[in-house]
Amino acid sequence: MLDDSAIRAFLRDDYPRLVNAVAFVTGDLEAAEDAVQEAMVRAWIRSERAGSIDSLPSWVAAVALNLSRSRWRHLLSERRAARRAGSAPSEIESGNAESVDIDRALAQLPRRQREVIVLRYFLQMSTRETAEALNVSEGTVKNSLSKARTALALKLRINDQEENDVQA
Repeated sequence: MLDDSAIRAFLRDDYPRLVNAVAFVTGDLEAAEDAVQEAMVRAWIRSERAGSIDSLPSWVAAVALNLSRSRWRHLLSERRAARRAGSAPSEIESGNAESVDIDRALAQLPRRQREVIVLRYFLQMSTRETAEALNVSEGTVKNSLSKARTALALKLRINDQEENDVQA
């Protein structure tokens, strides 16, 4: 069972990072907050029913990402239904228009690559923890990380002229 001190430590140390990590993946800070909060509620319920959670941050991250995926699928389904009905679909929020380069570069990656980058580097999970959180093999995590790093390197590359302008 989760005790009060474990919850307080989680909220102090891990909650802000998890919300930001899920926001990096989804592009929506409010939806990320909702997903992490819902995941915390589910962790509490699980612990009340004598379910064990080895790593609360890893478990909450996995559940929050799953909730975000479900929300996204639901929104896309609503959009398709609205199109079929002939009405104008509501816009799906895509985050802050003034995103920095890394946000835009991450947003251009496929979802799996965004997830592994955020979990592995932003949340500093091990390859094994990342694989467990995403319910994939460690090889899949390594492969996705490699592809994501290559894509990010290309997207974030500063050309020689830009470097010279900065140094001048």
